Amino acid sequence: MFDLIDRIVGLDIGQRGVAGLLEPARAHAGGPICEVAAKPLAGLGVGDVVFILTGSLTRAGVSEEIAENDGPIGVAALARAITIGFNAIPVVLVDAPIMGKVAAMIERAGPNVVSFEQARIATETPRFTAIAAMASCSDNDTTARAECKALIDDYRPVAVISVERAGMTADGTYRNALGQDYSAGRARLDYVISEAAARGIPTVGVGDGGNEIGMGAVKAAVAEHVPHGEVLCAELATDVLLPAGVSNWGCYGICAALAIIAGNGELAHTAALERRLIEAAPTLGLVDGMSGRLEPTVDGMPIEVHVGIVELLSAAVRRGLAG
Repeated sequence: MFDLIDRIVGLDIGQRGVAGLLEPARAHAGGPICEVAAKPLAGLGVGDVVFILTGSLTRAGVSEEIAENDGPIGVAALARAITIGFNAIPVVLVDAPIMGKVAAMIERAGPNVVSFEQARIATETPRFTAIAAMASCSDNDTTARAECKALIDDYRPVAVISVERAGMTADGTYRNALGQDYSAGRARLDYVISEAAARGIPTVGVGDGGNEIGMGAVKAAVAEHVPHGEVLCAELATDVLLPAGVSNWGCYGICAALAIIAGNGELAHTAALERRLIEAAPTLGLVDGMSGRLEPTVDGMPIEVHVGIVELLSAAVRRGLAG
């Protein structure tokens, strides 16, 4: 069933070349990707912290407050599963200018976005409430290195997941799907991944364009299959890389695998929630990354496509839970 989940979320409907990354990524993971990615989450305890990086400043040359809905929507679903399933603390790391928009999206999925201190209190309170916290770092390289090290020291995450988060290329820039430099204003959260890796903390990368953190694990495949791949590929590799047709779908795949492993169908994403999140995106100021418009579409595809993917995953979860 986990193999099927990988293939559902990897459907390359946008014909962006990610289909060619699936098998190299499976070889890198050593098994079905969604299953391997979900396993560290299945062992979460009360109050454990999971870092989730996201946020694509898709038109930073115009404004650092313009961010796309691919990433924040999927992270909202993943944060929901982490808090309701395990009473653990998802800490979402994004660029400071878009923190409010991403927090609002997470709240549309159910968790209350609170300070980290309040999140600690919540996990120890008998009357449960779903929670998430937020953090960021500088866009200055030197400052960011120290800040990311401090984030690991202070929060002590047990896993780090990066979703639709552009990673530095070989020349130290960040590149979009056209291979253009769009480094302006981008928080250097890459150092959270490198610091976590140095400490043996499991890392997962989710991406759909080759330029995301984690794609360094399959760099040759990105150059071969993704347009401008030799220019835009992120250098950083993660322990697990999940290539998806849309990055949000990768989050849904992890939620589906987690639901099966934990034996709890409530952790899986739902079609109703997917529709609600996509419809909320333009009202929160999150754009479709393809069009740059405040529309209820993701990566140029209408709601019905995304709901269809979620329905397929829901069917896989039901079969998986049935044994």
